[in-house]
Amino acid sequence: MSSNKRFFCVRGFMKSGTNWLGSLLSSHETISVVGEFHWGELVSTFNQNLEQLPIYQTEPAKEKARNNFEEMIRQTIENFAEPNATLIGERTPSTIIPIPIRNVPHISIIRDGRDVLVSRAFHLYNNPSTTRLFDRIPAMKETLQNFRADPWHFQKHPEDLLCHHEMFRQSLGFWNEHLQRDELAVSLYPKLKIKFVRYEDLHRNVSKERNQLFKFLDVDPKKAAKIHGHLKPGFKEERPSAFLRKGSVGDWTNYFTKQNKEWFKEYAGNQLIQYDYETSFDW
Repeated sequence: MSSNKRFFCVRGFMKSGTNWLGSLLSSHETISVVGEFHWGELVSTFNQNLEQLPIYQTEPAKEKARNNFEEMIRQTIENFAEPNATLIGERTPSTIIPIPIRNVPHISIIRDGRDVLVSRAFHLYNNPSTTRLFDRIPAMKETLQNFRADPWHFQKHPEDLLCHHEMFRQSLGFWNEHLQRDELAVSLYPKLKIKFVRYEDLHRNVSKERNQLFKFLDVDPKKAAKIHGHLKPGFKEERPSAFLRKGSVGDWTNYFTKQNKEWFKEYAGNQLIQYDYETSFDW
């Protein structure tokens, strides 16, 4: 592997803008962000083996194994990156821990959980094979049939998108758990270089936020491409059946019913306040 390569990780909950964030960072002439590798399960198993298997009883043995393992990860990532890049980002929508490469910068994007729920619901209806919810909830299959018959069904019937309680609760539980695990990462690794960026702040002033991220990564912001086309916030037209559907802020207001608000406040209302999306439960 080339000695001049540096690495960092891009993280965030699914449907929170990790693709857009990766593209923004890759707009710098020295950076290439690639993904999704999803090292989590492999890293967790490896870490367990280090603690449990007799061959790794000594600290030197553990450290040698860690170094070899991380070298494999670096080489794999580098093979997918642009060859001229000197700073390579590994992008996976996941929590910061488990960490595939130690002592490298981490950038994690945070998004309003209400917008996350809307985006994730569209994602599930576009990719029903990714969840067992459609098998467990017969009514969701009916909703899926309506969506397949008319991709604009939820725009015409917004109350249908989040009407299934188990889907709502599960999605919100995943989002909440993600936030908690990233808080744990900050606590467990106080020396790890971590920067959180808010999806909404990127929308508000993408140029300013991108420059701050470049400074965090120790690269010159002046060596980045202009922000245009797919680098701009959101899309000109909504595409309900596309992986990158809308990319907006506050889209939840178009779909949340009174019942949805009550569910959210019950399960994660405190998180909205903690992360400064609301100041109280009065929304």
